[in-house]
Amino acid sequence: MSRPAFDTMSFRIAEFLASPGRRLPVASTLQGKHDPETLCMVESIELDGEGFAQLSTMYFEVTLRARLVQPCRRCLAPVESTLEIDESFEVQVPPGSESIDLLPIVLRLVLSSREPNVLCKPDCLGLCPACGINLNRHPDHKCELDRAEKRTLRDFLA
Repeated sequence: MSRPAFDTMSFRIAEFLASPGRRLPVASTLQGKHDPETLCMVESIELDGEGFAQLSTMYFEVTLRARLVQPCRRCLAPVESTLEIDESFEVQVPPGSESIDLLPIVLRLVLSSREPNVLCKPDCLGLCPACGINLNRHPDHKCELDRAEKRTLRDFLA
């Protein structure tokens, strides 16, 4: 799976570092860029919560809301879903840094929390194993795979 193309999720941290321990609001919205080759697309991610700094570490308590589009596991039709995650995490601040990028952490949290095997509907019929036609659109379709055309793993091994 290729990674969704996003802008950076960079936070300026000077105000946090100037007032250690003081909780300040954080909010950001990212819009995904659609890539037709990507099977699972993250359309957008909203981050809302608060953060504070202690020594050289930033601490965040946030709610992440993401809109996802991924293929049905049986018929490959696009399935839209919304994901909401309440998460706490910390980020080490490199010496002399003016900002930190939360994008890798946020993407990891969203992609690891998504349902990997979504269905477009509970009774999805999937695709015909012989010709690949969508059986949800053509439920009366009957297709016989000719035994001469049917290949097994043994056919591909030398």
